[in-house]
Amino acid sequence: MGLLDKITMLTENHTEPPAVAECDAKLTQLEQQKKEVLYRIGEKYAASNTVETAAGIPYEEEMTELQNIEREFVQTEKRKLAVQGLRKCEKCGNVLAIESAFCNKCGEKLEALQLEPAGGENTCPNCGSAYEEGTAFCTTCGTKL
Repeated sequence: MGLLDKITMLTENHTEPPAVAECDAKLTQLEQQKKEVLYRIGEKYAASNTVETAAGIPYEEEMTELQNIEREFVQTEKRKLAVQGLRKCEKCGNVLAIESAFCNKCGEKLEALQLEPAGGENTCPNCGSAYEEGTAFCTTCGTKL
């Protein structure tokens, strides 16, 4: 049986020798390991740098994008908690009732909760929930509008 006969037989049967499957699995595993190492490098770089320290280097755009994503993440998390009637202590991360003035875990005085609007004109400045025109108080968190 010649080489072309073997190739034709493999193509017709759509089966690969076990060694090929083992190599494919190993290549996939190594590629995943490579991605994980690159990810860890990126995490360490991002943790030890800011947009200011990245100015003028090849990663400036990505650091700015990361900063914007992190800001949006924090605001979305605050909005989610506010809709549930909760908030996080900025110092220790403890989850508290939205009307709390002090953290019951670390004692930090809590400032008024400020959220960026989720979008649109009729959004509560406190929790970001949408409200109808003419509404006096937010139905989600009770803030005077």
